[in-house]
Amino acid sequence: MPGFDAVIKSAGRRARLAPEGEKPFARLAEFAVSPRLDDLPEPVTRQARFLLLDTIGVILGGSTAREATVLARRLGMAEGGPCTILGHPLQTSVLNAALVNGTAATWLDFDSGHRPPPGKPLLAAAHPPVHIVPTVLAVGEAVNAKGSEILMAFVVGYEVGSRIGMASRVGPKIHPHGTYHNISAAVATARLTGAAPGRMERTISLAMHLMLMPSFQNAYQGRTVRNTYAGVGAAGGILASQLAEAGFTPEENVFDSIFGGIISNWYDRSRLVAGLGETYELTQGFIKPYPMCRFGHPAIEAVEGLVRHHSIHPEEIASVEVRTFDLAATCNEGSPQTELAAKFSIPWAVASVLTRKTAGPDDFRGASLEDPDLRRIAACVTVVDDPAFTAMTPARRPARITVQTRHGQMFQWEVEGSGGGPDAPLTEARLKRKFRSLADPVIGPRRAEEAVERVLQLGEGTRIREVTRYLIPPDRGEK
Repeated sequence: MPGFDAVIKSAGRRARLAPEGEKPFARLAEFAVSPRLDDLPEPVTRQARFLLLDTIGVILGGSTAREATVLARRLGMAEGGPCTILGHPLQTSVLNAALVNGTAATWLDFDSGHRPPPGKPLLAAAHPPVHIVPTVLAVGEAVNAKGSEILMAFVVGYEVGSRIGMASRVGPKIHPHGTYHNISAAVATARLTGAAPGRMERTISLAMHLMLMPSFQNAYQGRTVRNTYAGVGAAGGILASQLAEAGFTPEENVFDSIFGGIISNWYDRSRLVAGLGETYELTQGFIKPYPMCRFGHPAIEAVEGLVRHHSIHPEEIASVEVRTFDLAATCNEGSPQTELAAKFSIPWAVASVLTRKTAGPDDFRGASLEDPDLRRIAACVTVVDDPAFTAMTPARRPARITVQTRHGQMFQWEVEGSGGGPDAPLTEARLKRKFRSLADPVIGPRRAEEAVERVLQLGEGTRIREVTRYLIPPDRGEK
């Protein structure tokens, strides 16, 4: 199966060195320590709360996976530390909590991400919240942080990591989890622990030394080591902040070294600080309506449109063609063998909607993987890279589905993109439904409802422990 290297467009130029006297990392560090919650535009703080709630939900949903449960029990104890392992009545250390919760957050592939708007540099979708939220929960519990402090750490961490991602281009074979957003985790940690600008700048540089360079093939092949990358990145970010506080020093010009040839062969320092403090990348994030690779979402919306408007019986389907853009067309495995591989399979998602009318978490795991009807339809789906659709990206991300029946009928539906992003955001009501669908089975409806209200009201007058106390299963007898 081809990887991103088969479709990523050429960078066109090599690294651009900064002009003499330009100090973008000093400016990033100053930004990371300076603003207060009242300084932020209301849409930014509102979106930060939404992303925090959404990520807590996907952590809880992923916490029940067998491997995630084994990891939680191995690294946590009932009285094992100051930090909560979400979804389990277990406590552990700061580093272990970030690792376990970050791993659970990735499990369902239901986590939110960031994609620059049109006109900004090409970037594969990255996922800041699965690195930052496990970090701010763990560090926040350890220092008994206020809700306002949690939100600020989240915002500045998101901004710094996203800008480093947009100013560079990580190699196409590298999975972005555990790369520049472990810098986000480091910045969030340093902010929560009171770093001054000098220590913050050193933290950013040290975090670059602790980045992963994981293979994207693990996702396509369904190898679950991929689900640990964000957790390891979160723990690595915390460690980078601890190293800076202890006085460790990074390589000089580390950004030029690592992003100029090791992990990336293209970068532009000017993009690190352009519009800093005026525009917030957090508002360009998306919240997933479906638990699979974001590239497959337009295909799901296309097939949903098809089944809403036409009555198609699965047993009558002869073939299905999905035409879409280049990056999405790499998600073309017609017979995924694992849960994770199914989440990177457009044929599987399309088949699920055609046979079950849904593409929810349960359709990508467990007994669903053995469903013979679903497997038959998935094997009939062909995914085509359409150059005309690719030319529309990134402003649009189209998909067209065509279904042929055994009786010669043809049904077709096309969409120009998918919901969940800034151009078509999920409503607050839908966000809450998504959270409750993931949280209720794990912590119970009463605690889930309480968690929603506390996260969406997080601010100066609350502490993060007032939220995390509700993120574990209820005691016996509690309704």
